[in-house]
Amino acid sequence: MGSRAKKRKEEKYKRALAKIIEKNTRDKKFDLATVTDVELTDDFKYAKVYLDIIGEEEEKESSLEKFNEEEGFFRTNLAHEINPRLTPELTFKLDRSLERLNRIEEILEKDEGLEDRDED
Repeated sequence: MGSRAKKRKEEKYKRALAKIIEKNTRDKKFDLATVTDVELTDDFKYAKVYLDIIGEEEEKESSLEKFNEEEGFFRTNLAHEINPRLTPELTFKLDRSLERLNRIEEILEKDEGLEDRDED
C-alpha cells in the first residue's frame, strides 16, 4: 500500500479516535485531550497516537497514563467505528511540538529584543 493510502488511513484513525474521545468517554482525564496525529507502521499493526493535553505537566502525564491503560477500550471502539481489516495496537504519546514551537518563539522574541537594544 502506498504512502498516500497510509496517510488516508492515519487521518481516518485520527478522526475516529477524536470522535471516540468526545462521545464515548466519561472520565475527566480524557476531556482535555486532542488527537493531533496518528502514525501507523507500514504493516498497520501498531499506531502511535499523539495527544495534546491541556493542564500542568503532572496532569498531562496522569491523563496519558490513563489513555494507555484504556488502550483496549479505544482499540475496540476504533474497530467498531471504522471496521478495519486489522485494528492496530495503540500507543498514546504526548505531542510536544506545540511546546517546542512556543519555546522557539520565546527565544526568537528575546533575540529580536536584544537586536533592537544593540541598534540603539
